[in-house]
Amino acid sequence: MLWILGITASEQALYEWLLEHPAVALDALDRLAADQPWLGTARPLLSRLEELGLAWRLPGPPARFQAVAPDKVTEVLALGAERTLSRAQAHRARLSTIFRLAGGRHHADELVEILHGKKAINQAFNDVQLSAVHEVRIFDAPPYVSAPPVVDAVELALLRQGIRYRVLYDRRGLDDPDRLANFTEDLSVGEEIRVSTVPIKLVLSDHPLALIPVQLENVDSAMLIRDPALLDVLGALFEISWDQAVPLQVRDGHPQLVEVGDAPSPAEGDLLPLLAAGLTDAAIAAQQGCTERTVRRRVSAMMRRLGAASRFQAGYQAIRRGWITTSADVA
Repeated sequence: MLWILGITASEQALYEWLLEHPAVALDALDRLAADQPWLGTARPLLSRLEELGLAWRLPGPPARFQAVAPDKVTEVLALGAERTLSRAQAHRARLSTIFRLAGGRHHADELVEILHGKKAINQAFNDVQLSAVHEVRIFDAPPYVSAPPVVDAVELALLRQGIRYRVLYDRRGLDDPDRLANFTEDLSVGEEIRVSTVPIKLVLSDHPLALIPVQLENVDSAMLIRDPALLDVLGALFEISWDQAVPLQVRDGHPQLVEVGDAPSPAEGDLLPLLAAGLTDAAIAAQQGCTERTVRRRVSAMMRRLGAASRFQAGYQAIRRGWITTSADVA
């Protein structure tokens, strides 16, 4: 299962070994793992597992490590998103302090600019979009500055110019009939839409430039961000949230979420365990008695159904829908 989440074979081997050796001491690792193929690279691999949240350091000396239980693996990405948001909020607080100490002076090279009033915020929202070179990424969540037009004129013009739009809508927005009615039109003009629990209102261009609220539940003031470090954090937060979100589709002329409980087709049910086991396309083709081209076509079709842009995303979505289970999930 870890392979389909993007974990290397060596990282998975160490993770599985740690499951069998709980609370292993760091200074005893090399001695206990003398017969393992990853011997000599254990420490950097262990640091990687700790970074991913698949292993954790036990309190107190000596340094000891333990693997996270298999049934908790699918929660790791969600926890990563929360940690990223915490870093973003801390960085935003630091920028607010810098702004106050500067006495509110505005210069072109400021890291952050505080905006007040709906008119100024709407103008900045347009400015951030217009600064995009290739892509605009948006977190859309209540409270809203204004009721949405049928299609935002700036967005429509940029879509026609080839600018990509990825918009992650908060589930609470689905309760707003006006916004729900606009989803079909937005999808028709090329906007890519997913739905999840959105952590913060955001518009982010690849200029790079971003607009976020000063306070999460207040739309009367916002921060125009130019600081590269914070922009990197916001970009990472968006990508984590996007990977975990549910795609929105149009069925019978109405926008609908892809059903989380959808069952895999028989072909997908046969394919997923082989992917999760780490088999190559050639090995899968041999198992299924088909060509590698057929395997790639089936994988691509499954990715489209899951709304995934990579095998990593497809693996996460398959786990999220219950298409793949760990042994701990089976009673």
